[in-house]
Amino acid sequence: MLVNPAVDLTPAGLEYTSMYRHADSPTLTRQQMQLLLRFAIPPGMDPRELSPVYADDLSGLAPVLVVVPTIDPVADHGRCYAERLGIAGTSVRLTEYSGATHAFLSMPGVVLHAKAARAEIGEFLRGALA
Repeated sequence: MLVNPAVDLTPAGLEYTSMYRHADSPTLTRQQMQLLLRFAIPPGMDPRELSPVYADDLSGLAPVLVVVPTIDPVADHGRCYAERLGIAGTSVRLTEYSGATHAFLSMPGVVLHAKAARAEIGEFLRGALA
């Protein structure tokens, strides 16, 4: 289960359409993502090694739920990863929460969609772990 996943830590990960469309979103900005990438990638390491979207083989994984808030710089990361999982034959469900921002799941008393997303995640996990 992935919620607003940042799965492309390469420089290309900053070039997705959602990175520009939501560059100044209230809970995550493109500039913050640039800073996070500097901290996340050790000097000399290939960022593709830390980017699941570039994995050679995404088949045979457990079923995946990808939750994407639509007002999020990394929204396209989740969409792209869900597409790659599906192409690889992995069971994947992509759910988008329109109008929700990055980290919306942590604000159930503030963001309307958070309770619905939490319920969906619970249902997904119950089914996957049954």
